[in-house]
Parts: sequence; C-alpha cells; structure tokens
Amino acid sequence: MTYSVIRVRATPGASRSGHMGGVLVVAGIAVAAWISFGRHLFGIGGDLTIIYAATLGVIFAALLVFTGLAVRRTARRGFETRAITYVFFFASGVIGLLLGLTLPDSTPRGLQTIISGPTQPALDIAIGIANPLGVIGIATAIIALVLSIRDSRGRITLVESWGDEDDGALVDPA
Repeated sequence: MTYSVIRVRATPGASRSGHMGGVLVVAGIAVAAWISFGRHLFGIGGDLTIIYAATLGVIFAALLVFTGLAVRRTARRGFETRAITYVFFFASGVIGLLLGLTLPDSTPRGLQTIISGPTQPALDIAIGIANPLGVIGIATAIIALVLSIRDSRGRITLVESWGDEDDGALVDPA
C-alpha cells in the first residue's frame, strides 16, 4: 500500500456580492482622510497638512483600499475571508484614528495636536506617540493586505490518498 499526499485548491462556495469589501474601501478612505485632514475639523490645520496628505494619507489609503478590494474579490470568488484579516484591518484603522489625533501641525501658535493643543508636556508626548503609531499602523495595514490577497486565492488543503496499484511492485516475486 502506498501513501501519497496531493495538494488541491479548496472548492469555492457560492459567489457573494462583496458588500463587506465595499465597506472596507469606504472605511480605508475615511481613515486616510482623517489622518490627512482631521486637524482642520478642530481648527488647527496648518502647513504640514499637504505633507501628511501626500505621504501618510496616500499610503494608508492605498493599503486599506486594496485590502477592501481583495476582500471583495474573495467574496465574489466564493471564498471565505479569515477573521484575522479583518482583525488586522480593524487594528490598522484604529491605529490610524489615533495617529490622526496625535499628528502635529504647524499653526500660527506653533505646533499643535488635536489631543494636546499647544501645551507642554502633552504636545511632546503626543508627538512622541505619533511616530510609533504611524509605523505600527502601516505594518498592520500591510499584513491585512497580504492576508486578504491570500484569502482571495482560496485555501490549499491536503488530501490523503492510498493506492493498491503499487502494492505488487513492493512484493518480492521469489
């Protein structure tokens, strides 16, 4: 008796509409807009807004929108999106919201953040927290994107098979 393991692609289920992917796309755009322009809602928008929009906003928007599109593609192909993909997307969104609260902007009164205003030492603490939040937020968005792309390709499962056709070759004819 022989033993072999073959890899087969998991069979997809029924194709779905992909509405959750659309929700994730809108959420990704909202997070990127908050990071870029959220300070203007509180009247402390300044000269650094265009830099944040061109860098952090574009990066977060691209990563989170492409993740949402991959989740949509996963549903349309009939595959399941794993919960860990949603967890990393949600974590990146929450971190992006916190980042928007702690990003400093240059105003006529000096540097200010939403949560600290111009007061010290709260301003220095907020600025010190902003950099790690940006790095962790981008890292979790990259992980969510990679997981969503893997989900859109379906899962690979292992199938065991035994065959009796090779048993004759293993027996000594003597």
